[in-house]
Amino acid sequence: MKNPHWKREELILALDLYFKLDYGQMHGKNPAVVQLSQDLQALGLHTVVPDPFSFRSVNSVSLKLANFKKLDRNFAGSGMRDGAKHDLEVWQEFQGYRDGLKSEAERIRRIFLHNKEKQMHSRILSANNADFAFQIHKHRETDPLAIQLKMEMVLADKERLKCEVCTFDPTDCYGELGRGMLEIHYTQDPTLLHGLEASDMEDFCVVCSNCHQILNKHFNLIDVEDLRHILESKQ
Repeated sequence: MKNPHWKREELILALDLYFKLDYGQMHGKNPAVVQLSQDLQALGLHTVVPDPFSFRSVNSVSLKLANFKKLDRNFAGSGMRDGAKHDLEVWQEFQGYRDGLKSEAERIRRIFLHNKEKQMHSRILSANNADFAFQIHKHRETDPLAIQLKMEMVLADKERLKCEVCTFDPTDCYGELGRGMLEIHYTQDPTLLHGLEASDMEDFCVVCSNCHQILNKHFNLIDVEDLRHILESKQ
């Protein structure tokens, strides 16, 4: 099964490059031809590409430029013998309208390439910011001093430790073996912190490992109160 035929947008980009190069520059080693090959592969105009390895490769781009040579009256050589019908249509439309060709090529790049790059950059930034925020979150709730202070504060106030979400007390199930099995969860949004300010013990809550895993799995999507309501709705 052959790769899909060239679409109008692809031909416009190829013709735009054609008029920027000398005839002897239209080969697969030219960085401009390599770049066009990469751009064509990134357009995403075709849903089915049987042979991705050869799809809009530098060789296929060079052949397409050679097809245009056949249509070019200023070219003294023969060019490629076979040219597609759409090659001729695009050539006739733009060969005497270079400014329009340039504008159309820029529009295609803006719509199909630049917007994708911005979206990808945005997704990368968003992912990086989320990862960084979660690292701060984990750093806060695994700080040994914070764990000790929070546990001591709760014990002084309530004389026992239990999960603030599901009320599980490990010592009820395991006796002394369950002591020290609870964890602390940092409840604030790290992205709203102003620098490396000290943690307030009120920003932590005591949780069991199960509830803690759920809270961290859905980091910044649900909080302690949300999970508590979910548990109550199941009872």
